Amino acid sequence: MVMPTEWQCTPEVPSYLLNPLPAPDRPVASNRDLLSLLADYESQRRRFNADRTATASILERLADGPDGAEQTTAE
Repeated sequence: MVMPTEWQCTPEVPSYLLNPLPAPDRPVASNRDLLSLLADYESQRRRFNADRTATASILERLADGPDGAEQTTAE
C-alpha cells in the first residue's frame, strides 16, 4: 500500500540516539570504586531507557500522521 505524499515522511532520529556510547571508565581499586562503577552503569542504563522512550514517542507521533504531530505541539 502506498501512502499519499502528504503522509509520507522520513523520521529524523537524533544522532545521539544512534551513536554508541563508551562504557564507563573508572579504575577499580576498592569495593567503593566497584560500587561507583556500578552506579555509573546504572546511570547509563537509565539514560538509554529514557532515550528509547523518547525515540518511541517520536516515531509513534509520526505514525499518527500530521494530526498526531499537531496535537502534541498544541498541548
